[in-house]
Amino acid sequence: MAGAKKESKTARASVRAGAGGAGGGRVFGDMKRFTPLGGGFCYFAAGDGKNLHLKVDSEELFGLLSAIEGADRTKIDAEVAELAAKFGDKVPAWKALAEKLSAGNLAEAAA
Repeated sequence: MAGAKKESKTARASVRAGAGGAGGGRVFGDMKRFTPLGGGFCYFAAGDGKNLHLKVDSEELFGLLSAIEGADRTKIDAEVAELAAKFGDKVPAWKALAEKLSAGNLAEAAA
């Protein structure tokens, strides 16, 4: 085994972890999907693995969030509500987004 290449445990684990996700979308679990930035902007971790730099009160962000369904939608709503409670006084756009999303949920439930 003089010519055998050695790999660290970390490298082997990394390769195994990368091979497991060959089938599709990312699973976010408890990971936060928003990173609030100054001036009413945020990074949003989209389902395709890209981080989008968006204005909190933009229609693009609202459209992306409106398209999310199920358990992910519940997590998004909770995270937006948390950010609205934390930063709502400094950045009113977080409160407006939380209200807009909850109004969208009420409209969907009534339909």
